[in-house]
Amino acid sequence: MKILFVLTYYRPYWTGLTQYAARVAEGLANRSHEVSVVCTQHDKKLPFSENINKVEVKRTPFLFRFSRSVISLKFPFQVLKEMLKNETVIAYLPLQEIIFITMFAKLFRKKLYLVHNGDLVLPREGGILNRILEKVYYLSSAFAIKNSEGIVVHTEDYAENSKLLSRYKQKWIVAQPPVLIPKINQADMDDFKKIKKIPKKRLIGFSGRFVEEKGIEFLLDAIPLVLKKVSKAHFVLAGQYKVGYENYWARISSKIEKNKINITLVGLLDDKKEIFVFDKILDVFVQPSLTDCFPLGQIEAMLLGAPSVCSDIPGARWAIKQTGMGVLVQAADPNSLATGIVEVINNKEEYQKNWEKMREIFNYEKSIDRFERIFIKGQKNN
Repeated sequence: MKILFVLTYYRPYWTGLTQYAARVAEGLANRSHEVSVVCTQHDKKLPFSENINKVEVKRTPFLFRFSRSVISLKFPFQVLKEMLKNETVIAYLPLQEIIFITMFAKLFRKKLYLVHNGDLVLPREGGILNRILEKVYYLSSAFAIKNSEGIVVHTEDYAENSKLLSRYKQKWIVAQPPVLIPKINQADMDDFKKIKKIPKKRLIGFSGRFVEEKGIEFLLDAIPLVLKKVSKAHFVLAGQYKVGYENYWARISSKIEKNKINITLVGLLDDKKEIFVFDKILDVFVQPSLTDCFPLGQIEAMLLGAPSVCSDIPGARWAIKQTGMGVLVQAADPNSLATGIVEVINNKEEYQKNWEKMREIFNYEKSIDRFERIFIKGQKNN
């Protein structure tokens, strides 16, 4: 079958959403389906067209960046051109052009599936403009859902609590993202620690964008509380610090400076293997989010043996509830977060006993089977 994926950012861009889309696209391409992608040229050095792991990627130039996205006038026209060559269209939300894509699919009778990656939650500091953008997102996405074959959601837990999804239960198709974990050896770990100057201590890690919704400020406030109970604890933080559409770094930089002796900032790990090495060295992975649909970094870290301490919020808590490989804590509460971290550090091996449950749930081939049944055969139930 000929399948078109549509999303704003694609490889080599490195976010959970991008990895999700790429793994599904490449998994289907490896099963002899013809798969293509339309995305934006987020980096001017990238070619407009290339083949990546059997997937034909078409990029359109953008005029300027706006909030979390980019404005590309050519994007909807490129989607239409490629849509006419394909039978099924898969669009990853949030996507600002989703109204045009939905209308094109309806006009030319193409099957349209949506993939949800979290309700749009913009920072408070944006004021009325961010509230307008959120409103536009909800209205346009609702229109697309109503006119789609269905929308893939990570978990019912998040969907039931979603401002967008809760009204369209009849459209839900539940499926977790495929996860591919490379083999990591001791030499990889030793080299990473040496290069990044990470001390030989009990390592507590976080990876992700440094933005308000990730709740990093509460993790920083928890550091001295953890050190009172675990003197050899050390915090390793990975991700893009200064995000263009949000000035969160200015709010938390003083807290990082205050705790700098107990923190190692390793930056954005965009190497395909390096992020997994980071996960492998950890004793605990922390997900202190205020809102989070399905943190893929948490899943990858748990699959590499690091139990998780996670905010008890819809979506993010799902993996721990399913496996018991970690503890849930009160969101936006440094004391609760610190207590959870200390609990897991002191009982790490007990929580690691549940690792096999993670492997059972996140089996790559079974996951691709599921997406093939959804997109190719139209089977919505497990």
